[in-house]
Amino acid sequence: MTAPQATVHYDNGTTAKNMVVARKTSGSCTVKGDSGGPVYTVDGSGPAYAKGILSGGGGGGNDNSGGFFDPCELIFTDIGLAKSAFPGTVAWY
Repeated sequence: MTAPQATVHYDNGTTAKNMVVARKTSGSCTVKGDSGGPVYTVDGSGPAYAKGILSGGGGGGNDNSGGFFDPCELIFTDIGLAKSAFPGTVAWY
């Protein structure tokens, strides 16, 4: 994570507060249409852990793949904030 509780200004003029802005240097970057998707990590023994709800990002250069010199940027709502702000429940299995 590079910036928890960040204020993000989107291209359409919308501003969002308390967002997480993170970088990753491997794998595919986000593209239009990914918003609302899950952000998660998988530990070495297999379980996945919810981190948040994707809101934006990009990067990765021409191949849309993160690397050391062209990292991806992820912008997402932290799962704890999402859980307290949105109706419904988070399922635990």
